[in-house]
Amino acid sequence: MTYREAVARILGLRGGEMAGMRPGLARVRALLDAIGNPERAVRIVQVGGTNGKGSISAMLAAILTAAGHRTGLYTSPHLCSFRERIRVDGQPIAEEDVADGVEALGTLVARLDATMFEAATALALDHFARRSVEVAVLEVGLGGRLDATTVGRPEVEIIARIDHDHQAQLGYTLPEIAAEKGHIIRSGIACSARQEPEVAQVLARRAAAVAVPLLCEGRELRVSAAAAPRLEGQRLDLSGPGWRLDDLLCPLLGVFQPGNALLAAAAARALGVGEAAIRHGLASVRWPGRFQVLGRDPVLVLDGAHNPGGARALAASLRAYFPGQPITFVIGISADKDQVGILEALAPQASRLILTAAAHPRAAAPEALATAAASLTPPPGWTIETAAASSEALALAMAAPRTPIICVAGSLFLIGEVLAQRPETADILCGLERG
Repeated sequence: MTYREAVARILGLRGGEMAGMRPGLARVRALLDAIGNPERAVRIVQVGGTNGKGSISAMLAAILTAAGHRTGLYTSPHLCSFRERIRVDGQPIAEEDVADGVEALGTLVARLDATMFEAATALALDHFARRSVEVAVLEVGLGGRLDATTVGRPEVEIIARIDHDHQAQLGYTLPEIAAEKGHIIRSGIACSARQEPEVAQVLARRAAAVAVPLLCEGRELRVSAAAAPRLEGQRLDLSGPGWRLDDLLCPLLGVFQPGNALLAAAAARALGVGEAAIRHGLASVRWPGRFQVLGRDPVLVLDGAHNPGGARALAASLRAYFPGQPITFVIGISADKDQVGILEALAPQASRLILTAAAHPRAAAPEALATAAASLTPPPGWTIETAAASSEALALAMAAPRTPIICVAGSLFLIGEVLAQRPETADILCGLERG
């Protein structure tokens, strides 16, 4: 089996495009049992929530690697290459390891009728065990209670900010969503972002029910900016029970990243990591597609804000970093997302709105997005345009009347396409499989 055949096989499994997903733990547990329970061979940190869990996972993995731990990182979705999902000490899984792993799992996956995400999770954990990983950071795929990453006994669980997303699977109220996502709290110690009061209550009840200490931003954990936002990075002061770290550099931009850095540092402290490694790890972390700034004339901002909460955070970040500047938005959104909610959060800052679609089965048609945008109250002077593909949308954005800021947002699938088109993105996460 070649690498490309392996990727086609695993992405072609049930749930590969989200449709037909079947939450549940029986299949993934049977799959892991059959390959020798690799989840028992590593120390686990599980990262859940709605927005920010990927950034937190990347930060914590960088810190653990800086501390000398052999570190596995499992995230989803990928931007440009399936290999991004599974990394050891920052290096993506090799093509031959993907091919060998998928081939070895083939019969088991077919017999158990495992989903794509279950097969990918088993592949990641088996790879970590074979590579003698000490600590594995696992980003939850969907929800938490029935997610395939909810295996083993984590030493730390991290809950990023919880907001509305995937309501059809998780519930339509914040307490319902919090109950699903907070269920990953089951062992060790838990750390939570600042949450809405009704969400905080659900998480507190869950932690108390399973006797897991819960550290919360704004209570035991605190973060403040040591300097005004700059495109060169953020300077942060972080503190928790018995520790304080001042003037740390975090190169990831956006008003949402200080809280994410706080949770990563708190988890690292709970795992026994010292100050030097936290400083070095945070300073070296890379996580593309999340308020990533490329170029200066014009400034190109890429942010996979794929739900209303993420869009609101993006809008706040744009106000903080580029106050009062005209912005052209290039937006593509998946058909199953809250299109009006995302557009409503970003529209007030738009001088131009260019609606497009990623080359992905889940992408909403640009014309459907234009209909949704037409229902909003527009800011003075804005224009709405459509483009069939991301390359066409970027060409439109670069043409007159060009604004000093161009922001691409709404879908990580769209962000991946744009990164693959940019000559300067030789990033290890997105320069793997061009063409």
